[in-house]
Amino acid sequence: MSLFSKQSKLDTFGVLFDVGSGSVLTAIVHSSSKNTHPVIVWAHREHVPLRDIESLEQVSKSVKTAIINAAMELDTNGRKVLTQYDSSAKITQIQSSISAPWACTITKTIHYTQEKPFTVTQTLINELTQTTEKNIDHELASNESLDELGLHTITAVTMEMLSNGYRIASPKGSEASDFSIARANVVAQSHITSALKETVDKIYRDKEHRQLSFMLMAYSVMSELMPQIYEIGIIDVSYEATEMGIVRDGSLQYCTHTPFGSFSLARELTAALGVPLTEAFGYLHANEPLSFLDSLTEAKKAEVEKIFEAYVKKVETLFRETGDELSIPKSIAIHVDLKSEPLFSLLIERAAKRCIKSTPIVTLVTKEILKQTFNEKATKAFFTHSSDTALLLSAMFFHKHHNSTSFTFV
Repeated sequence: MSLFSKQSKLDTFGVLFDVGSGSVLTAIVHSSSKNTHPVIVWAHREHVPLRDIESLEQVSKSVKTAIINAAMELDTNGRKVLTQYDSSAKITQIQSSISAPWACTITKTIHYTQEKPFTVTQTLINELTQTTEKNIDHELASNESLDELGLHTITAVTMEMLSNGYRIASPKGSEASDFSIARANVVAQSHITSALKETVDKIYRDKEHRQLSFMLMAYSVMSELMPQIYEIGIIDVSYEATEMGIVRDGSLQYCTHTPFGSFSLARELTAALGVPLTEAFGYLHANEPLSFLDSLTEAKKAEVEKIFEAYVKKVETLFRETGDELSIPKSIAIHVDLKSEPLFSLLIERAAKRCIKSTPIVTLVTKEILKQTFNEKATKAFFTHSSDTALLLSAMFFHKHHNSTSFTFV
């Protein structure tokens, strides 16, 4: 089940940017149609300093600085490594993904129904597409909280077209009595996208630069990895945010987030325990989640448990905001920093249980990608470069869809 049309070339070299909530990744990847996975040629992640903050505006300024620093690393070390890897290699495309809270994905579905069967024409498809775009624009204009963020559309994509309730790749000319189109628009904060574009243009001015949301990218990859699952909640935990996407009937239906992530959690642990931020952040990355509690007094342990409970309630609130009257799907896919998977899986599962009144079926996105597309040798090669889970997901998306013609990039 793929969102996007694919036209494979034998070898393609691309540059990836992943603008996270508290860091910026840049990487060079080699995609070959002969392989089931991409090759990471070079990668670097620039972290925003882990420190106390008063507002997300402070973080956004640091993220813009991280974009510039990451690009400088790319222009020096990245180019050098690429030449060593393949002296004839040429970068042909730039792919940038942007995470919450800097970007969000707005989805709309529109139906066209007649009593008698009709022929689906390109004119009808265009008219329905334009209607969904107007609906999305209206939602942006009428939502004060979104408007205040200075959001603008950077990517629009048709996720699926249904004819008489069935997915159809090429509906033009078919007969139907009910036809619908599901669209997704990615909107992002102008100051982030402008900084990204200006920085990239200084290095690769003549290259195509595609920008999309991290959630839309995660949804696409998971749709390919798990085509048999039509209802799933996709959770992405980054440094300063936790984002959720709801998939119903195989289509991304709703996205929301809370501006609270692993850095946010570490700050609260620091305040409660009186330890350095780096030490508190390390507590989130233990193989045995919550094992650090054993060394605490009962009073401190109670404070930490309150902090984790507060985060669980934030996630629970996300799970209850599904965009419809239904509860979150029983299947959940979690993407988070590799070493913090044990803890956040535990906390997210706890929140899900409260909403669905049963144990959710949890899939770890990173493990699923490696299991299905990387052999043992390729997995070792990847971890030689990095343990960056967002890099893995971004590279897989590029590998599958760098020749897509189904996006509209603004």
